[in-house]
Amino acid sequence: MNSTFPTGFAALLFLFSSFLQAHGATLSHRWSFDFDTTDSVGGNTGVLEGGASITPGQLILTGLGSSAGANRMTFTNPVDIGGNFGSTGVTIETWYTDSGTGTWGKLFQFGNNVAGQELAFTHTRGNGQQTGIDRDGAKLLGEQVTQNEEHHLVITVSPDGNLNTWVDGVQKLTDVDTNDLANVNTTFEAIGATSWGDPGMTGSVNEFRIYSGELTAIEVEASNTAGPDELFVVEDSDGDGLPDSWEEQWFGVGDLTQGADDDPDEDGLTNLEEFEFNGKLNPNDADTDGDNLNDGREVNTENTDPLDADSDDDTLNDGQEVLDFLTNPLNPDSDGDFFDDNIEIANNTDPNDANDPGPVTPELAHRWSFSPGSELMDTVGGNTGILRATATVSDNQLQLDGAGTGPEASSMGFSTPVDLGGNFGGTGFTIETWYIDAGTPRWGKLFTFGTNAAGQEIAWTHQRAGADLAPGLDRNGAIALDSIPFGTDDRLPLNEEHHLVISVAADGTTNLWVDGTKEISDAPTNPVNNIVTNTESIGSTAWNDSGHLGSVNEFRIWKGTLTEDDVTASFAVGPDALPGQSELAITDISRDPVTGSVTLTFNSIAGRRYRIDRSDQLLAADSPGWIDVDDQFLATSEVSTFTDPSATGDRLFYRIQDITNQ
Repeated sequence: MNSTFPTGFAALLFLFSSFLQAHGATLSHRWSFDFDTTDSVGGNTGVLEGGASITPGQLILTGLGSSAGANRMTFTNPVDIGGNFGSTGVTIETWYTDSGTGTWGKLFQFGNNVAGQELAFTHTRGNGQQTGIDRDGAKLLGEQVTQNEEHHLVITVSPDGNLNTWVDGVQKLTDVDTNDLANVNTTFEAIGATSWGDPGMTGSVNEFRIYSGELTAIEVEASNTAGPDELFVVEDSDGDGLPDSWEEQWFGVGDLTQGADDDPDEDGLTNLEEFEFNGKLNPNDADTDGDNLNDGREVNTENTDPLDADSDDDTLNDGQEVLDFLTNPLNPDSDGDFFDDNIEIANNTDPNDANDPGPVTPELAHRWSFSPGSELMDTVGGNTGILRATATVSDNQLQLDGAGTGPEASSMGFSTPVDLGGNFGGTGFTIETWYIDAGTPRWGKLFTFGTNAAGQEIAWTHQRAGADLAPGLDRNGAIALDSIPFGTDDRLPLNEEHHLVISVAADGTTNLWVDGTKEISDAPTNPVNNIVTNTESIGSTAWNDSGHLGSVNEFRIWKGTLTEDDVTASFAVGPDALPGQSELAITDISRDPVTGSVTLTFNSIAGRRYRIDRSDQLLAADSPGWIDVDDQFLATSEVSTFTDPSATGDRLFYRIQDITNQ
């Protein structure tokens, strides 16, 4: 290796300062590749495979092969991230150069290719070419790390899955929630290759280290400065156990007067306890996250996160839960009834009583009708659709031509995340749509929300492959409609409009109807809150499948689960109206006595267009004598008002027509 930190300078510092070695993190493995694959700390010698080699100071990877057979370094003994570091947390630190690794190729992987059982680093992803961490799904850095330059990478994961990442000393991911580290298994362990079907890494690795425990931001900064040839030290001039940089960060440049046992904010944590818990805790603020619980109580009594005002992410801050509602701030569903605490409080039910979940009446949350003039408008939830690739809207339909594969296929996305798991985890949801399949290839999907990992997804597949050709629901695995003969290849008839309704209760109980007939009854799946926001699309998939070929007339998402009667009523009404919605009719007419203008009130459907005509005598509906007052009136609600300022005469007649499809 090429040393970048002169040993003489290090020795000079040692004479005048004491140092803190990495607290809370102990170096377990170190591969420096000086001449071979020796692990100079843990004794776990690396094994070169698939064309990998050593040039003094570097592990050389040439990109040969793919998947588990690519050029790589494996290990004599299992590293076993989950087993050996699951209770302590882990830090992976490396200096590496990516010289043009193919898309999805990885620097390293521990575990398998199931979300939640892996820890890996992907140089270039297919979606937006970003770099990312694979840990309980994709955690993207928001950019692609520069190629053909050496970079310092540090990834820390706590026992409960809290993830932090630095590149060249700059923090890119902060306190990202993933699942327990103990879930990472030993199915595959390598530097340079993956258990996915991805290319091998092209580039080199200068140094690779694994620590038991998590490096702090201060330690990462010190290690980045020291470089790959030296183990870092953290300066502590007064020997009080507090790094100089931490003291100066909180108390001022040059101020080292605070002691380890001092408690300037009187929160019950000493300076040393605050530093050792997390260097980001503010020793001058008793309540760092502002949730009305002081840091000492959060750390010593409640076991909540003093840096996160809402430790369980249920939209209730920790102080509210502990002091006001007496709920568990570490569990979004304190009574385990599949209704999150915030939902129960909003519904005036008891979040601590599993027998009092409260009724959840289905409520329309999103509606895309693709009407002229409001083609991509969500007329209920305001989540405007986004057309991708060659998708279009015409004839009151979302038109999808099947072009492309995977997430990049012709489809409609959303301006903000729908987030079925987060927004409907406590209530369940129903997806309702009218669509036409004009011959989508096998495995192509009408819609996808989530990932391609079983349990984190909901999707509708028109036709499955292999021996099972039936259509099916992807929800905690495949639920095929095997028992229903639909015709050729057991798929729903092509080029016909179908009404599809899928309801999923908060606990995952799933029901499905096709054209008003129930095809899946009370199928058990996992809880709704497991669905993630990785891919959200009408027409494309998180898998590498073809896009939907056909059209979508209407797409709705309900908060709560529709009943059998609800589905029957909706199927009877059709896509252009909601069940129970009043038919088109003028319900009120008034006239201003001063101006003579006439105001009409009428039942309408949001997103549809109406023509309003006037006559001074009663005419037949199809008479050409009607005068056009407004032929582009766009309704925005179920009740509309229109004012005719040009009205004259003592007696007037009006008619209103729905012209959306004309």
